[in-house]
Amino acid sequence: GGDEGPPFSSSPPSPGSCSLRSVRLRVRDLGLGYPSDETLVFRYCGGGCPTPPNNHRLALKALKLLGGGSEGEGNW
Repeated sequence: GGDEGPPFSSSPPSPGSCSLRSVRLRVRDLGLGYPSDETLVFRYCGGGCPTPPNNHRLALKALKLLGGGSEGEGNW
């Protein structure tokens, strides 16, 4: 009893645009073995969002700016 609609619901995102999206779900629907009806809101970036920088990309960018990267490229 007491079902309050579908366990998964999300706000309608604009197609293709980078935006903060959210999904409301019950703890029991996470598949972790907890029988709780408690709900939580999971927020994430979705759509055509730019890739965040990481150490690998930053190092490659610095290497390219220094004129390196052609010697031995692809050997690692």
